[in-house]
Amino acid sequence: MFERETQWDRLQEAWQGCADGRTAVVLVEGAAGCGTTQLLRRLTRHAAEGGAHILHAQTASGSPQPPHGVLRRLLHALPAELRPPHSAPGRCTPEEFAAAVRTLAARAPVVVCVDDLQDCDPPSLEHLVQLSRSPHRAPVLLALGQVLGVRGPHAPAPGAPFLHHEEFRRIRVGRLSPRGTALAATSAAGTGPVPAALRLYELTGGNPLLCKALLDETAETAEGATARGEGGGPGPAPDGPFLQAAAACLRRSGPAAGRLAQALAVLGPDASADRAARTAGLTPRTTAHARDVLDAAGLATRWHLRHPAVAAAVLAAPAPHALSALYARAAHILHADGAPATTTARRLLLAHTPAHSTASSTGRPGAAEADGWAVAVLVEAARQALVEDDSAAAVDCLRLARHLSPPGPGRCTLDLRLAELVRRTDPARAEQQLTAPLETLARGELGYRDAALLGRTLLAQGRIEQAGAALEHAERRRAAGERGEDPLRGLLPLAPACADPRSGPAPGTGPLRAATALLWPPAPAGRDETAVERALKDTPLTHRTLDLVLREIRTLVHADHNDRALVWCQKLQAEADRERAPGWFAALGLLHAQALLRLGDPRGARRAAATATEAVEDRGGLVLSALAAVEIAAYTATGEYDAAARHLELPLPDALFDSVHALDLLRARGHYYLATHHPTAALAEFLDAGRLARRWGLDHPRHLPWRTDAAGALLHLGERERAARLIAEQGDLPTGRDPRPQGAALRLRAALAPLAERPGLLTRALEELRRCGDRLEHAHALADLADALQLADEGNRAGILARRAWHLAADCGARALCERLRPGRTDLRTAAAAGPGPSPAGAGRLTEPEQRVAALAAFGYTNREISAKLYVTTSTIEQHLTKIYRKLGISRRSQLPLDLEYDVP
Repeated sequence: MFERETQWDRLQEAWQGCADGRTAVVLVEGAAGCGTTQLLRRLTRHAAEGGAHILHAQTASGSPQPPHGVLRRLLHALPAELRPPHSAPGRCTPEEFAAAVRTLAARAPVVVCVDDLQDCDPPSLEHLVQLSRSPHRAPVLLALGQVLGVRGPHAPAPGAPFLHHEEFRRIRVGRLSPRGTALAATSAAGTGPVPAALRLYELTGGNPLLCKALLDETAETAEGATARGEGGGPGPAPDGPFLQAAAACLRRSGPAAGRLAQALAVLGPDASADRAARTAGLTPRTTAHARDVLDAAGLATRWHLRHPAVAAAVLAAPAPHALSALYARAAHILHADGAPATTTARRLLLAHTPAHSTASSTGRPGAAEADGWAVAVLVEAARQALVEDDSAAAVDCLRLARHLSPPGPGRCTLDLRLAELVRRTDPARAEQQLTAPLETLARGELGYRDAALLGRTLLAQGRIEQAGAALEHAERRRAAGERGEDPLRGLLPLAPACADPRSGPAPGTGPLRAATALLWPPAPAGRDETAVERALKDTPLTHRTLDLVLREIRTLVHADHNDRALVWCQKLQAEADRERAPGWFAALGLLHAQALLRLGDPRGARRAAATATEAVEDRGGLVLSALAAVEIAAYTATGEYDAAARHLELPLPDALFDSVHALDLLRARGHYYLATHHPTAALAEFLDAGRLARRWGLDHPRHLPWRTDAAGALLHLGERERAARLIAEQGDLPTGRDPRPQGAALRLRAALAPLAERPGLLTRALEELRRCGDRLEHAHALADLADALQLADEGNRAGILARRAWHLAADCGARALCERLRPGRTDLRTAAAAGPGPSPAGAGRLTEPEQRVAALAAFGYTNREISAKLYVTTSTIEQHLTKIYRKLGISRRSQLPLDLEYDVP
């Protein structure tokens, strides 16, 4: 009742005239929820306290009324003895009803109260008009309530017949002012001024019903926020009293206002008078009138609903199919008006949500999209979403565009674009998305541009065989005269022939030979580590640049700059984030794990692979097999063969052995079989990996040293000559003399060589393996050298090297190697507790010559051998060792730290 003093005074005047014996009519008008009902109820209570008879009837607002419905309620409120003889509503005449009311008024004043007059049925309204026109003076007050604007601008107002009554009063009830809203909020809070009053007015427009509902709903929350001194204000809850009150106000405002409110809710910030009228299907005049009704009820301001919660209440009313049609109509209108593609696409997406889309359920586009404009709009909206790095919105737009697109080249292009985008979150689905394009390729119906894009996408997924077929088809189309953008351009820094002629058969086409550089970069001359990192620094991580970024990191990994690869993997994984882009996170995680494995950190590699696997779980597709290969290799390296076997039992995708990931899996399985004493099975795995690598043009020892792997298995089988041939063949390849494959080859050559030559070969192997940074392979070579020296009766030096190899293996977690070096020691933790010797912290104070001498001495060289290696006298070596012992706080050679660098020029 705030700000209702004037209206109440006029009602009291009307009541007083009735009490004085006059017949009066008062019409209380206001928008829905503004308090007409409350004023009438207060009047009837006041009159009843003054001894008046109350005849009350209220219509069911918003619903069609049966004939004589209001009259029936009024007759029922009359005393039984005063009801007309023919009191059945259909037979009681207006005169009989008026006479009965006058008879009652002779005993005491009568107040006939009818609320929601706009919904009153015509026969009942005729009886009320006759009562007001009665020539006999009687103390009768007709108190009528009416919601404004319900019948529209053309229909006559139901209160019009009462206008000529000499005691007629029209009382308008409006919304609360900001001050009145603040008073209402203060009263509800029960304390001082409420800071949220302005926010309350913005939400409700001063509609008393909405104010009360919102204050009642959020009283405890508002009091708590006020007590804490927080700003802001109450907010409506889903399905709470506020939304129920808003829905009630909307129902009472009439069908035109309801249709306009739905149009405004669908159009949102893009609404205008013309768009709202066309979306709602109303004439301009009716639209303007309905807008005034909504504004008077506090539901809208200008052409916008006041709050999203009001829009939610409005959109909860229509049936699903009607709401879908409304969104589709709004999209068509926005498109016709030249609205931005993203604006129109939002309505198209809402029109086709599964919850209320008939088009989605039938699989057929609606009539509004039949001309293809919707597909073009959605594709453009997807492009703009990608510019804003909103891949989820882009995927939604492209999926709907594909749904609306008829079968043909256009849908195939959309499949390819979807596969590119879905890879960010769901690599398995990205692989499935290529099913239809691959079927189109098999029929020979794919154009050059789509075939080339399909080839690139398949390469990014590692599907070599299918990529080859797509690129061959693209090459044939290009030769036939078709033109289009090369999707591989920009991904390769050069255009090298990836496979050297000596490496075996290359792929069937030049394009595939060049494209395999995406998977295993050949590290062309002139591109060093700095150039690669500069490219990574200057390349943002997007769906378009992901393949380029992955290729650059692979370049670092395969060039054995694994420490730098780790830095970039960690940085980019943090940028990708496992929640926002799990597919990218897993792809980077695979490289992260592979880099750790090549550094000789199997436990770290296992953790990185497990984290990447968890990010995609059952959505990883082929990349899950590649991560499983890392875990198998890591468990094998640490001697946890049961865990490795469990990973070997995992089901494999059908397409795995058509993909590059098969190479890593075959090699990991081969090393597991070799470690568990199944050399024949291991040899088969290594040879299969070699056959695939040669067929795909990926036969590079730097990446896949399958020949030395197979040679190791052959040595276990006693086939020394065949092993020697494979080792020699690898050395003749372009990358066969890189540090990693060369180190492995020298270890195997030492096993084939006479005893006197083994220490020299193994020493060279150690130097090569140190250059590539593989600590675990380094430990294996140290162990081999210790064994060779033991056989050569150099037990002291062999013991030092075995100790160094054991500690290095223990640091890597290689249990099997530790057990080989210390046969009686099975508890790795107990052995590790002995420590690797004194802390090398003092090593930082050694000069460069002292560092070299200390490293070689710890390595097991005698003073004479060190002097020959460094080209200095034995006396100089002895002087260096004296200073080294003093700086490190040790007294003998065996206490030298085990992790000193021994970079000998």
